[in-house]
Amino acid sequence: MSEPTPSVPVVRLPTRRVVAGVVLLLAGLLAIGGTFASLFDLNVTVSLGLSSFDHTFAVTSWITNYPTYGLPFGETSRTNYFGVPIIVAGVLAIVAANQLLRGRDLARRLTRVRMFAVAATAMIAGYIWLAVTNLVDSIDTNSGATTFNYSAGAGLWLLVAAALVGALGSVLLLGLAPDASPVPVAAAPVDEAIAYQVDVDTPPMGFEVPVNLPPTDTYQPPAKPDHD
Repeated sequence: MSEPTPSVPVVRLPTRRVVAGVVLLLAGLLAIGGTFASLFDLNVTVSLGLSSFDHTFAVTSWITNYPTYGLPFGETSRTNYFGVPIIVAGVLAIVAANQLLRGRDLARRLTRVRMFAVAATAMIAGYIWLAVTNLVDSIDTNSGATTFNYSAGAGLWLLVAAALVGALGSVLLLGLAPDASPVPVAAAPVDEAIAYQVDVDTPPMGFEVPVNLPPTDTYQPPAKPDHD
């Protein structure tokens, strides 16, 4: 007796729509989170004779820090709103992800979702370009001073990751086709059966068949031939 064949579990992979939605959601969250982390880390060193003081200033998309010299030197800050475009980009990416993951009426909203994804990715990439340019200019301006040292912060790397993930989501959307809606099938016409009643004078045991029989009183059997 042969052993029963074990059943193989069926693994269902997520659809392209779901993958694109998760990727865009991750891009939006990374972008918004990157605005609250440091974009640049400004390291300042002040030498006073045989001793020196080191201090690091973290510049985010909402606060710009300026070092003030003293003994020890202090810090002053200014509130800015550089993170507003990134918040808008993150919201666009999250809205696009919501439309994809819900999948309701995607055929009509697919063009809008693609525009949101591309716009969010472009805004994040543009902001990174400005941030990196600002960092390079700051390094060139203070290249002759030995007391300044710049480095990229965690927020800038989060924005770079958000731009890459958003670009991946935009590429996934290019080959995405909306789920085909079921085409209503017209019901096949049903032929109406029309019953016709025909009145036929039929005997209970069958049809009458007329047979011509000779009368019984005049019937004579045929003569037999003579055998010699």
